[in-house]
Amino acid sequence: MNRGGAAGRALGAVLLAAGLAPAADVSSLWGSKGEAWKEDSRLPDFSFAGYRLGEAPLPTVPVVGDVRSHGARGDGQSDDTEAFKAAVKAPPRGAILVPPGRYVLTDVIEIRRSGIVLRGAGPDRTVLMPPKSLQQIHPAENVDGFKSRYSFSGGFLAVTGSDRGRKLAEVAAPTRREERRLTLARPAGVRPGQFVRLVMNNHPGLGRHLHADQLEAGKATFQERKNFVDWAARVAAVEGGVIVLDRPLRLDVRPEWDPEILSCDPSVEEVGIEDLAFEFPGVPKKKHLEEEGFNAIHLRGAVNCWVRNVSCTDADNGVIVSGCRFCTVQRGRFREARRTGLTGHHALWATGGSQDCLFEEFRMETKYVHDLTVEGLANGNVFRRGTGVSVNFDHHRNAPYENLFTDIDVGDPSRVWTSSGRGDRGPHAGARETFWNIRAASGRFPKVPGDWPQIIVVGMAGTARDTTPDRQWVEPVNGPLQPPDLYEAQRRRRLGMQ
Repeated sequence: MNRGGAAGRALGAVLLAAGLAPAADVSSLWGSKGEAWKEDSRLPDFSFAGYRLGEAPLPTVPVVGDVRSHGARGDGQSDDTEAFKAAVKAPPRGAILVPPGRYVLTDVIEIRRSGIVLRGAGPDRTVLMPPKSLQQIHPAENVDGFKSRYSFSGGFLAVTGSDRGRKLAEVAAPTRREERRLTLARPAGVRPGQFVRLVMNNHPGLGRHLHADQLEAGKATFQERKNFVDWAARVAAVEGGVIVLDRPLRLDVRPEWDPEILSCDPSVEEVGIEDLAFEFPGVPKKKHLEEEGFNAIHLRGAVNCWVRNVSCTDADNGVIVSGCRFCTVQRGRFREARRTGLTGHHALWATGGSQDCLFEEFRMETKYVHDLTVEGLANGNVFRRGTGVSVNFDHHRNAPYENLFTDIDVGDPSRVWTSSGRGDRGPHAGARETFWNIRAASGRFPKVPGDWPQIIVVGMAGTARDTTPDRQWVEPVNGPLQPPDLYEAQRRRRLGMQ
């Protein structure tokens, strides 16, 4: 940590030796137990992130099958691909065991139906071993002349879904960001407890609003996305032509943005990948954006799904979460054996408008080009309780907004703000990206970016205080930050667990 942080630790040790604990510090945006927070605060509510909105633990699904009953050997030499494919397609729903062993995979194992859990015996006992890359198995043309498609998509375990929702109503009146009530024109059967999707177009005014009405969205963002908003929430009440949502809106709703309410009807839910490891062959990593697709897991269009206790060694991409909602990635471990400097491309990645997904208890034992990434209108996602050797919070443009990074030890802080993405995709970050209780093992944190609109940085020791209204909000700490984990504090407050 910086010298101020080291002095703070030394003072803390003296106080503890004297039988006194150092005084905790709090943010004026939250207080100690949320007493300073209101729904119209610039500090967003992140408490809905994760499986089942953080309201239920990850389940332990009963076992219904075993990959060995479909012919898998797990001897490290036999090709077990067809056995895995048969196992995930066989009825009924439930957990499919992958017993201890080393399983060779030579193709993608894709799960396209709900209720399937692929469960190993632990990442030290169940190891998946793809000997070839996705590019070698399924050659694909490059993008923009030189970029490998597999540098940013694909996985040897793929969960693939979509939302088949239908239009229910148009929104008939403008509404501000902090409100919960939406007035609908001729609502069609909306009922309490139902999940609905608020969809809005790609109007330039909305592109600017995604950046706190301070910066413009990038040209490519308009080209790539027909709708800038596709956001799901639960209906708490229906009062005539008004629906009341279970949370405040993240953005304003305005008529010129063609706001509509759609049903929420995901095709894939309750899929889990757990207790296993990926071990890739360790060939030298290709150049940035030329990675050939030694990719572990790709969740696409999934809802209420999870990845739990998975280890990746020498992966080009670890876990990609694209267009997903309310998913959890828990206890991911990222290692390297090939000794190539930056081990892979993305480790944990929320993109494609992913909403309210939770990445927790991760261990970055190596450096990726991009360790923790938000991109492409991703919003409400939370990265918490992680450690690493030199973690960066990659903001990859295309308006990621209102995402949270909390209770993380980044190790060496020199790369913490290092971000990427093509320049025509706009600013790196959208509105109100939030960083809470970010710590470093040694060294000084770089200066907080000045062009991330309404950025919130609380508890990053050594940063310069700046609480300019409607601009960046930076609150360093003088003692242990209370609460240390903003997500958990907000979740417990919402659920009445304090």
